[in-house]
Amino acid sequence: MDEIVCPKCGSSERLYLISTIQKIGTAVGGGVGSIAGYLGRGSGICTGAIIGARIGSIVPGVGTVAGIAVGGLAGAFAGFFTGAAIGNYVGKYIDRNVICKYKCGRCNATFSR
Repeated sequence: MDEIVCPKCGSSERLYLISTIQKIGTAVGGGVGSIAGYLGRGSGICTGAIIGARIGSIVPGVGTVAGIAVGGLAGAFAGFFTGAAIGNYVGKYIDRNVICKYKCGRCNATFSR
């Protein structure tokens, strides 16, 4: 890989990738992942909501509802973190290999590679 050099000051030491798409990818991936994780509770597989409902059914009514809620939230959190990690990775790849915008920490110049 070619060494990246600031066109203004010639420094190659304190260059920072401007990560706009990485941030957007993390947020969008987390949102989509949390929705998918929560909605996945009804897909017929043993998801958190189903397991929570079965455990909660020991105390009929309230226990079942609480188990579904807690299990659904667990699925949403798991989906959020998975989606955020994937979105972060894809966004970072796009920032680094497609957009290629950097900022020099020495002279504060912003440039494209």
